[in-house]
Amino acid sequence: MKKRESTSQRRRRGPLAAAGLTVMTLVAMTGIHELMAHGTEARRVVTLNWPKDRITRVLDVNRSELGLSGSKVAATLKTIGGRSCLYGDLFAFDIDDRYAFDIDEPVDVTVLYAPDITQPFSVAWDQNAGNGYGRSEPVTPEPGAELRQVTIRMERARFAGQGILGTDLAIGARGAIAICDLIVVRSGSTPPAAQRGTLRIEVRDEQTGRAVPARLGLYDATGRTPLPSDEALQVHRYADETRLLWTAPRIVWPNPNRQVFYVDGDYQAEVPVGTYQLVASKGPEYRVYQGTFDVRAGETTDATLTLARYIDQPSRGWYSGDDHLHLMRDETEDVALWGYVTAEDIHVSNLLEMGNIVTTHYRQPAWGVGGRFIRDGHMIASGQEDPRTTQRGHTIHLNLQRPFHLPADRYFFYHEVFEESHRQGGVSGYAHHGRSFNGRRGLVLDVPFDLVDFVEILQGGRLVTDNWYPFLNLGFKLNPSAGSDFPYFGPSLPGVERYYVELDGPFDPDAWYAAFKAGRVFVTNGPLLDFTINGQSMGSELRVSRGERLDVSALAQLNPDMDRLGRIELVAHGEVIATVSANGGDHAELNEVLTADESMWVAVRAFGEQEVPQQGGLQHYAALAHSAPIYVIVDNQPFWKTEDVPSLVAEQREILGELLRAPVDPVGDLEAWETLTELAMQWNRQRNLLRPRVDAADAKYREILAQATDQASSWRAPPLGGLALLAMLALGMVVVAYRRSAIPPRL
Repeated sequence: MKKRESTSQRRRRGPLAAAGLTVMTLVAMTGIHELMAHGTEARRVVTLNWPKDRITRVLDVNRSELGLSGSKVAATLKTIGGRSCLYGDLFAFDIDDRYAFDIDEPVDVTVLYAPDITQPFSVAWDQNAGNGYGRSEPVTPEPGAELRQVTIRMERARFAGQGILGTDLAIGARGAIAICDLIVVRSGSTPPAAQRGTLRIEVRDEQTGRAVPARLGLYDATGRTPLPSDEALQVHRYADETRLLWTAPRIVWPNPNRQVFYVDGDYQAEVPVGTYQLVASKGPEYRVYQGTFDVRAGETTDATLTLARYIDQPSRGWYSGDDHLHLMRDETEDVALWGYVTAEDIHVSNLLEMGNIVTTHYRQPAWGVGGRFIRDGHMIASGQEDPRTTQRGHTIHLNLQRPFHLPADRYFFYHEVFEESHRQGGVSGYAHHGRSFNGRRGLVLDVPFDLVDFVEILQGGRLVTDNWYPFLNLGFKLNPSAGSDFPYFGPSLPGVERYYVELDGPFDPDAWYAAFKAGRVFVTNGPLLDFTINGQSMGSELRVSRGERLDVSALAQLNPDMDRLGRIELVAHGEVIATVSANGGDHAELNEVLTADESMWVAVRAFGEQEVPQQGGLQHYAALAHSAPIYVIVDNQPFWKTEDVPSLVAEQREILGELLRAPVDPVGDLEAWETLTELAMQWNRQRNLLRPRVDAADAKYREILAQATDQASSWRAPPLGGLALLAMLALGMVVVAYRRSAIPPRL
């Protein structure tokens, strides 16, 4: 394991060196410089030559890590009213540590701006207590003068470098802002340094008595978290190296103060005297610990705590995984990295190299068995999120023996990566609910060829099935998956969205990936599921004769420290056919008897009671889960939803046409500053080369429609009545005929 660097050493080297960054001049006349990362910086970060009193660095960025986000458009320097002004949409500022570091007081920031070219803007800052950052209400520019100024009070400012690359505050606009001066003034009311004592924490597993990694929250009487000592695990967040993180509002946490850090079982630090609250957690299978203790001057306070299990999933054959972690590592860092993903009790942490049409980020040092680090039944392993485009979505490939990055002139030929993954024994699918970055287009093209193993349906606190159910209803077997997309979907933490895979024996990596590919899986951010039909579990194919009895048994359980369980639902062909309420308890059991009238897919899903706000004002549940289907095959007939096949086929064919018609959105690419020119140019070259593949997929959808029509005509007593169903199928075929223009003519 690499020797940990102390905070003082890191500060002496400076945040750029600590991040492994160098600086090169882009345009000498503008004074703008770009930070070049050594394979770890996937954000847009540009240093600006804009010297100001009490500010040591100014960065033009697309993320602040303090709750404000920007665009991919580079900032410029403008001369306004004789002043050199920053013009862009998001800037991060590093306050001179000699003026303010790890303080706790109101600080005023006065912003001089040009109202005519400034949209409403906000200030965010590194703050004590609460979320770990503060954010002002939007400031509406006041017209009528060339320059205006506004003073914003930053309550409980901390300035301990928790923003991007060790910065302390950020200013972002809804469009653009022209900042012509920035003045930071302390109030000087930080309490005098208190006497200190030593705090020693030991985290033990109640069952084994062994020290275990855990997530800790430590808060004094004001909610402030002492900066973690070097014994806290160092976490990679893009090119940042940090020990203090914060939990997103969607993540249930029992304390209003949400700053946390990770320990590997034992932790020691010198902290100011006082009374502290301690919170410790270790994923959904463990109860959350909460305790209070006092630290006295010159004394050592021992806080030994045990984490009790709510449930022991491995003893029942279920092992958790996160399919989507972006964490740079080398062989010397495996132990520390293993520590903080194991603190969330993730048994399989898939670390994804992230590619685009130009390059890759988060490169992994080894692959296959050599890329696995296993200890105590918890593993980190290499995978890739690549290819990724705004035209066809983002793909994930796990359990690879070696990475496979398409050259730019074939980058849109996703099927070549899926085929190579399967040759290597990999498991492959689509990320981000199969929705973001036009992932549905990629699914429509790749699913008919049996290349897609899974869709990442749970992420960011949202369970999204509208790009998954249609393929199940067309008779394709697709597994659900889940991942946190750390550190992107955030703020997030590893494993807050996860999937559980069932094994017949003890943990084995190869068996785990094979079981996942076979569909023995459910996704969750809290509820734990069991589900069988006639004794067959998730992912199984149950073959019966028409009219046979189907005994459905399902159970949902939820750790009460995460939420109260609301209900469990039974879903067939995408429709809820039974619901059982938990009635305030931590579990709900569903038992139903069905009759096998037709082939179908059946699954269960569960919800907690608590709803949390998400972007756009939509409400989502803090706790939810969904199983893989059980496929009920009646008289050897496909399990598609027959009455919906015409409309579903028409929809897929329309999306195939859209794939070829629609121009690529290069600005929408996550690393547009790297890919802008290449992405558009290559799509224009490759779209026609993809036409044979699109035509072949179109033929497969038309074949499904024909088979469904033949099946409907052969039924003796279909549920809708023979004439009604056949009429609906005929109407669907007419709709498809009219939509054939969705596939553009050959060029």
